[in-house]
Amino acid sequence: MLHSLRPFVSARRAIGAVALFTLLASCGTTNGVTAGAQPDTYTVTGKATGTRMSWVTARNAAMDAASDYCKQRSQRVVVRSEATSGVRSLEEQTSTVSFVCVPETAPHG
Repeated sequence: MLHSLRPFVSARRAIGAVALFTLLASCGTTNGVTAGAQPDTYTVTGKATGTRMSWVTARNAAMDAASDYCKQRSQRVVVRSEATSGVRSLEEQTSTVSFVCVPETAPHG
């Protein structure tokens, strides 16, 4: 009986390995928040490679970093501009976000 389960166990391991690789390949990273060209303006670049939605992963990484940066200052993020690069699924795709932090009570926009 155990012998007949081996193909099933091997298939499960293979599926698990593919799922783990997909998860790792779709993770986004950032270069960290840096001072922008204008006073009180900041820039962060998100990067991702390996999936059809890499630009979304890159953008989410950049937006999360910007939001976290402002939250640490008890403020919220306002995006001033965004630039993207990379078009192929296997090419590194980036999203560079320029932003400011404003008080939580400031009007949105």
